Amino acid sequence: MSEVKPLRDLEFVPYLNEDGLIADCSEPTAKASVYAIFDNEKVLQYVGVSRQVHPSMRLHFARVPSKCSYVKVQNISRPSRTLLELTREKWIEENGVRPSGNDGGLEQSIWENPLDCKPMMTDEEIKKFEEAGAGPPKAKVLKNVARRIEAQLEKDFAAKNCKDRLRFDPKLKEKGLLDLKN
Repeated sequence: MSEVKPLRDLEFVPYLNEDGLIADCSEPTAKASVYAIFDNEKVLQYVGVSRQVHPSMRLHFARVPSKCSYVKVQNISRPSRTLLELTREKWIEENGVRPSGNDGGLEQSIWENPLDCKPMMTDEEIKKFEEAGAGPPKAKVLKNVARRIEAQLEKDFAAKNCKDRLRFDPKLKEKGLLDLKN
């Protein structure tokens, strides 16, 4: 496949299948994919490019489950950087408005990087962090913050009836980060 399919011509696929698992939109012959993620109202939230679309979709769901309800995917068997970037930009242009997940700033960082829990600290957690000694005591505070946010995310997963096993990397929690363990 070496053409850019218009986003409107692709089928909406529910992010979670009937079994509550994150949909596997990959194809065996695909070397890369361009994908568009939509919220519950089918408003475009993010357009991404990946060599492995299913693991990427899992990461996005773990980071922003409330914004992951539908996906459209174009799998490409002979990708080039030019084709992938052109497809992503054409889809964003076709949408008429740049999705918040492709804002080039904080929102895009949330979609693309491990979730940084530090900005979500409560006043009490900030105080504990400032009072903690360097090294392990500070890491313990950050780990507890990450666990609190992880618990909230797990509630969000359950609210969407997600049955997929999404395990966060325990080593990153000490740094105040949440990301899926491979």
